[in-house]
Amino acid sequence: MNKQLAMSVVAVSITVGYSAHAADMPVRPGVAAPAAVAPAVVMDWTGFYVGIHGGGGWAHESFERSVSECAPQYWSPCSVNTFVLPADASPKGGVFGFQFGHNWQWGRVVGGLEVDFSGADLTGSSTFSLIDGWNNTNLFRTDKKIDELASIRGRIGYLIIPNLLLYGTAGAGWGHERVTFTASQISPKGVLLAEEDATSFNNMFGVVAGVGLEWKFWPGNPNWLLRGEWLHYDFGKVTNSTNNPNLFNSSFQVDTGNVRTTVDVARAALSFKF
Repeated sequence: MNKQLAMSVVAVSITVGYSAHAADMPVRPGVAAPAAVAPAVVMDWTGFYVGIHGGGGWAHESFERSVSECAPQYWSPCSVNTFVLPADASPKGGVFGFQFGHNWQWGRVVGGLEVDFSGADLTGSSTFSLIDGWNNTNLFRTDKKIDELASIRGRIGYLIIPNLLLYGTAGAGWGHERVTFTASQISPKGVLLAEEDATSFNNMFGVVAGVGLEWKFWPGNPNWLLRGEWLHYDFGKVTNSTNNPNLFNSSFQVDTGNVRTTVDVARAALSFKF
């Protein structure tokens, strides 16, 4: 009995001693948990938007070779049989309008559909002269004014940074122009013998494509969008008889010709996304 009691006392003493020794040992630091990686910030670009734009445009109107017969009359004999009418024109001026559309977003890729309309003041003219058999000077002037532009386009772009979108755009374009053709006949002494003019209004249909950058510029309200973009309209060839009318009681019988019109527009736009 005494032997068992003695062994129990020894076992308790060893346990207490070991526990005291362990309490005195320095604690080994644990391995720190890896820091959580913050997810990349991607702003929300999805939704409808509406806004205004303004800028400048420049056009080029090139005419196919329009061969025109100079039909002799008893009062105005011709010294030439053919001539080219009219010369090319390069209208230029300002544009201002509005746009609305909708964006969809897939991570950093943003796509959308946009409709826009611009009032324009792209004006230009071309002139040339012709001396007839009576030594009269015949002046021909073509005045062009593109007064409206519109398009419906798709857009696709990539977020370079969360608030800056680089995009391309393409779709269908429309334009409206006014064409005024004026012909004047002046005698060798400087007397105005005759003057005629004709005006037409033409619709032009074609394609449009471009590129742009759009920026969520206001940290306090990321729904405001500011962009700069360039658009190129190509309206192809249009037959326009007003470019080539009969003049001076058919003294100049001018064949109808084709004109090809292209327009480039550089503009800034401000939009609000709902």
